[in-house]
Amino acid sequence: MLRNLTSQDVAWILNQIGIALKRRGKEDVFEGLYAGRTRVVIVPRNKRSVPQGTLNSIWRQAGINREIAENLWAKR
Repeated sequence: MLRNLTSQDVAWILNQIGIALKRRGKEDVFEGLYAGRTRVVIVPRNKRSVPQGTLNSIWRQAGINREIAENLWAKR
């Protein structure tokens, strides 16, 4: 189970599935194609530990589930 992921760790996982950084601000905005759809994902910036509920929302916006994210993280 993924716990204590930083914002940079989340960004790395999103980059692995083809969702790249588009814009920086209070939150980082990532955009890219995944599973045939354009995905826009909002990630809080400079978090040392992203809360579990926020991670679930990020995975939902990206179109992946927690298991896919865990597999990508384990293969790094």
